[in-house]
Amino acid sequence: MMMQNPDDNVFQDILSEYAAPVEEDGFTQSVLESIKAESKRIRRIRSVAIYGACFIGGLIAASQFPALMALIGEIDIALPSIPQTGAIPLSQWSWAGIVLLGFVLWAALDRKASEIF
Repeated sequence: MMMQNPDDNVFQDILSEYAAPVEEDGFTQSVLESIKAESKRIRRIRSVAIYGACFIGGLIAASQFPALMALIGEIDIALPSIPQTGAIPLSQWSWAGIVLLGFVLWAALDRKASEIF
């Protein structure tokens, strides 16, 4: 049998008052509305910043396109002759590139690819 301490009754009396509702005059609702308004404002700013950065990046890339075409025009590639008999040997780097390309294609086309990382 547990002994009752008189201080326990006082403590329980103090805690019983905390269950009473507190007058807040709509403070909680006003805080929630300000949070929603702030999140909408931040979302709008973020969208404008992302679309603006994409547009400016596109303009920069488009302005460099003539220089890229001139550079490509200067390249003179002599293709090696391919032997007529036998298969073309593939190096280890070629196999690694093929495997990497296969993985990237699989990850891009598979809907469950986000779960592997």
